[in-house]
Amino acid sequence: MGNTRGFKIVIISALFGCCLATPAVAVQEKSAEALRSNDLGALTAAIDNLTAQLAKQSGDSEQVINLRKLDIAIAYLNFRSRRIELFERDLQTMRTSRNRLEDMVEQLRQEEESLNQAFGSGQPDVTKKAREDLRFRRKVVLDRIERFDSEIVMLENRVSEMQHQIDNVESFVQKNMKF
Repeated sequence: MGNTRGFKIVIISALFGCCLATPAVAVQEKSAEALRSNDLGALTAAIDNLTAQLAKQSGDSEQVINLRKLDIAIAYLNFRSRRIELFERDLQTMRTSRNRLEDMVEQLRQEEESLNQAFGSGQPDVTKKAREDLRFRRKVVLDRIERFDSEIVMLENRVSEMQHQIDNVESFVQKNMKF
């Protein structure tokens, strides 16, 4: 019985507290609702602001990515241009060397003619040995000329290929920079 009486007192107290607290709770609920609507408006504004910033940032990041690509493309162009310059310098050196070798072949041919005229039919052993030596030297020089020719062709093809690559990258840069 003592338990039931205590239970009844607790329930009556709770009901009494609710009855007295109802107007206070109603006021609190109205102010909480007003705060929630203000908070909701502020939250909506903050979400809109974040959405706008995110859109701007994604546009900025896309622009940054394009700028990085262009920067890499320009670095590539500079590197390839320097390589082409080196190859063209090598080509010029090879052509100059090849021309010197052609001059040497002509000199060897002239030496052979002068040898034939100077010795004629006299001293056949000496003349024959000198002619063989000149022919051998001329053949060696002609072989070197052939090697230079093949190296020149390979280098010219490489320069042409690199120039084509540069043209492709230049068109990419021009397209993205809107020239």
